[in-house]
Amino acid sequence: MKIYLIAPKNPESFWTFDRILPSLNKSCVFPNLSLPTVAGITPHEHEVVLCDENVEAVDFDTDADIIGITGYVIHKQRIFDIAAEFRRRGKFIVAGGPFASLCPEELRDRVDVVFVDEAEYTWPQFLSDYATGTWQAEYRQDEKPSMHDSPLPRFDLLKIDRYRTMTIQFARGCPFNCEFCDIIVMYGRRPRTKTVPQVMAEIQEIHRLGLRNVFVVDDNFIGNKKEAKALLQALAEWQRVNDYPLEMMTEVTLNIAQDDELLHLMREANFTTIFIGIESPRAASLQETHKTQNLRESILDSVHRIQRAGMEIMAGMIVGFDNDDPSIFDEQFEFIQQARIPVSMTGMLNAIPKTPLYQRLKQTGRLIAESVGDQFVFTNIVPSGMSRVQLYEGYKNLLERLYSYRNYRRRTMQLILNKGAQIETRLLAGAQDLRIFRRVVWHCMVRASPRRAWFTLSLMIETALRRPRAFRDAVSFALIHKHLYEYMLDTCKQLDHLARELKQLPEELRLLPPQPATPDAA
Repeated sequence: MKIYLIAPKNPESFWTFDRILPSLNKSCVFPNLSLPTVAGITPHEHEVVLCDENVEAVDFDTDADIIGITGYVIHKQRIFDIAAEFRRRGKFIVAGGPFASLCPEELRDRVDVVFVDEAEYTWPQFLSDYATGTWQAEYRQDEKPSMHDSPLPRFDLLKIDRYRTMTIQFARGCPFNCEFCDIIVMYGRRPRTKTVPQVMAEIQEIHRLGLRNVFVVDDNFIGNKKEAKALLQALAEWQRVNDYPLEMMTEVTLNIAQDDELLHLMREANFTTIFIGIESPRAASLQETHKTQNLRESILDSVHRIQRAGMEIMAGMIVGFDNDDPSIFDEQFEFIQQARIPVSMTGMLNAIPKTPLYQRLKQTGRLIAESVGDQFVFTNIVPSGMSRVQLYEGYKNLLERLYSYRNYRRRTMQLILNKGAQIETRLLAGAQDLRIFRRVVWHCMVRASPRRAWFTLSLMIETALRRPRAFRDAVSFALIHKHLYEYMLDTCKQLDHLARELKQLPEELRLLPPQPATPDAA
């Protein structure tokens, strides 16, 4: 059979970096790992074609026997549109991935088969059933599959030259129990890992294909610290022997700061950037959402210790918890500045289907919509500590302050001057680095506004004078700000529009939070 697997186009967000992809000469930052993973699971007698709509158009005229679509909740509408077009053409359509796993009821009438949860075992079973005409309308993996059975992804089927970074996965699951998170819903609380040889085979293949950047997409790379350390030791040795050809990044929890051995191994394996869900500097909000792993010591102390170990932190921050009132916006801003975190993915709290937060808010009548799209523009909850207007307006002002030229530059320079040395610190020596540098000069200086040109030039000059070995960081941060700033401006326009719409509604329809009773209420 011929199988055509599709990942829909990502809606623009802080994550997608669309505004700077031309400077990188890329079409997308990194691929959806589901595509090469499912291709790797597929028996070799079948032909598999991968289509990432972020780097190429969907071929609706394909002669494939089976059309497979994956995606997250944010891809919901595009998944519907693609499925409808293929159904109109009489194709057999299957859907899987996070959206299908969390909301299978929304897909059952739109596709022929829905895959719920992981597919290492159910996908081959479906292909066998399809060949005999005995396929089922839904395949559900009730018992979590062993990661040892996950094959080498078919990276070779991707248009690899169109991506900045390649993705791999080491572990699934997280031992923590954050109320808003869907990871434990999909993957469970017992982390499952691949073997070290499995992961090193993927690293070797990515190196063979000529890529230089790897994102380990685990939602918590250190969920199983023992296995993570074993992998890091092997990876550090491989990097040393091969002269550090790969720059690594991943997602971890803040408790990495309390493990000096882990920090050392991350640096030795050339992890230069890690994403951490800090969420809030307010202890009551962290307690509320059961993110107690962030309360083991001062969050600032943890962040600075990680930075001194030579790694940049990209932070996930959230406003709109029940314990957040209008003062949270100033508190968030001051924390992010003091934490010297240039890239803070700050969004509004959203309730994702099947999460404990979703169930709690649905029971109390505080859900506005069933499933959500982009957390940077819309929230589907009625906040408790402020009105929706206050949330939108306070969040808008926070974004404007965070990504102003002055505030972004201040925390960026503080990071550059205070971050520990990385294990491998190249200057702009490679041909790829030089090409990117020329494009940054062109897009951020020659063809940019005077303000952006001066921002870029001053950041690079100060770094060259005060810490020249971090010059590549300065170039990257200058380029990243272009996307963050431009996307912030567009986001703030939408937030303004939403706030104006709410203000025009009758007061009883604005979905204000419950007001406490007063002694004079009678």
